[in-house]
Amino acid sequence: MLDKIQFLLSMQIIGLCVLGGIMMLLRSFGNRARLILAWSMIMWALMAVIRISVNSYVDEAKEAFHPDILIASCLVTACLACYVIEKLRPGFLTLRRFAVFLSPVVIGGFSYLAYRLSGGEIHVFYSIKDVFTHFNLDVFLRLLVLALTLFYMILPIYLVVKYADEYTAYLSENVSDPESYDLRWLKRTMIILSILYFLYVVLLLTDRTILYVVIKAVMLVVWFYFFYKALFLKNIRLEHSFKNGWDLPSNDDEEEDDDDEEQRGALFKRYAEEVNAWFEREKPYLNDDLRLTDLQRVFPISRSYLSQLFNKELGMSFSDYVNQFRVEESKRLMDAEPLASIQEIAERSGFHSMSTFRRAFIKQTGIVPSEYKRG
Repeated sequence: MLDKIQFLLSMQIIGLCVLGGIMMLLRSFGNRARLILAWSMIMWALMAVIRISVNSYVDEAKEAFHPDILIASCLVTACLACYVIEKLRPGFLTLRRFAVFLSPVVIGGFSYLAYRLSGGEIHVFYSIKDVFTHFNLDVFLRLLVLALTLFYMILPIYLVVKYADEYTAYLSENVSDPESYDLRWLKRTMIILSILYFLYVVLLLTDRTILYVVIKAVMLVVWFYFFYKALFLKNIRLEHSFKNGWDLPSNDDEEEDDDDEEQRGALFKRYAEEVNAWFEREKPYLNDDLRLTDLQRVFPISRSYLSQLFNKELGMSFSDYVNQFRVEESKRLMDAEPLASIQEIAERSGFHSMSTFRRAFIKQTGIVPSEYKRG
């Protein structure tokens, strides 16, 4: 019975990954992160098919530590790591870097293939305990692929944890709705997937079918969550390298202008007045995807100067400045249209989500929108 449930869960994972991969491919135009994730999901489905073909779900011992499964899972985790890198640094993974990053998997796979073709001794293992009683080159290559898989699992978690704060700060300075680009969900998902993989390796020591069923049920939910968030998460385009971190690049000409502090202060004050007047006149904050780069089309100053303008002259980040206007707009709408729903008010004020609207409203007024609406 449990074997049949496990089989059905595997088929659902395969279906979700194939369907999700195809949908990602259809919506991946101009978004390499989605393209990478689409092929990762399709390869995960392929790995599940290999797993089923190697260990048919009947009442017999299941082969553990199978090289085909190990190599396929290593390739999938490597591609997932590439997805995280591309989300953190869009455009960083050139074709050459992508090939270098995946080369250990390719080398490991071809090494094992060469070992097989050369007539090397290959064992069939039904538990991890058997592995170390027949330790040879076959086992060494399998352990090497497993170690690579663990590396590709840990790397994206490390990158997300390391750059999360800088990424959040960058978003706050460059987009009006930072939550739409937030990667905290990605950190949680990668940690859960890594834990599930570690548990799967541990389960190879026990072969408890009920635990396999639990892990696959959780994995199905995690993959659905991963697919949903990745499909609708916005992608930001960066103009500087992974190595330089999230600080904006300096400009030599701008550094020379900085020598005249008085002139720069007067310039900042004039631009601050012009920005305020433009926001009040044109209402660009009604665009829920307003970015700092959009202001560059109106004001002939660099992004780094614009960022300084908001922080130093206006005393707040770009996102806080935009949300300030949006909150005022929402208050005006609630006063003018008392019958309109809070959801409608939030959307018409330029907010992308209710959670962002509620948080910004409380930050500026000290009360929730519904309380203000009541009176």
